[in-house]
Amino acid sequence: MEYDFKIIRSRRKSVSLSVSPENEITVRCPQKFSESRINAFIANKRGWLENILAKNQIKLSENKSIVGYEEIYVFGKKVPLIICGKNEITETALYVKNIKQIKKLFISRFWEEFKTNAGKISESTGLNAKSFSVRAYKRRWGCCDLKGNVTFNYLLFMLPHRLQNYVIIHELCHTVRFNHTPEFWRLVERFEPDYKKIRTELKGYDYITNLY
Repeated sequence: MEYDFKIIRSRRKSVSLSVSPENEITVRCPQKFSESRINAFIANKRGWLENILAKNQIKLSENKSIVGYEEIYVFGKKVPLIICGKNEITETALYVKNIKQIKKLFISRFWEEFKTNAGKISESTGLNAKSFSVRAYKRRWGCCDLKGNVTFNYLLFMLPHRLQNYVIIHELCHTVRFNHTPEFWRLVERFEPDYKKIRTELKGYDYITNLY
């Protein structure tokens, strides 16, 4: 099987292969790395690559209505996405004037509730952030800077509460352990023993971070 892929050459010394949630393949390699060596590298990764591509395709097929902006997630539940003359979220549908209004609508409706919950989790865990804020991110659910400021992706409001709580715990743990060291994961496990299973479930939603 031949693959379409993008090559990014730089001063790096190693070669890496990545696949986006939309099945876009990227090879990152040194400047003078030849195409024949790239093809050989990809051929060596064929088993892994085909497995990832197949899983992503199943995910995208199962969520065709989300990718096509026919439906949208609200706390893990699919509801119709209706483009009309108003911005409103009800129990049965989400109405927006255009796709760009989704961010504003979600933040105005759910941010204060989410921030209150994050504060409660902070208090119960003893992990204290300097501040909480919200914004749009591509490819990530949250971020904690070196000063302890935690920023969440507003797209979290599309996920089930269980996954939202995990991301809150994950970012709060970064206020103590900034990198993903074994010590960091032990800290996460202390507050969410089932974190490995939740991380796998969370990956099932990763494609939506590039939709809105």
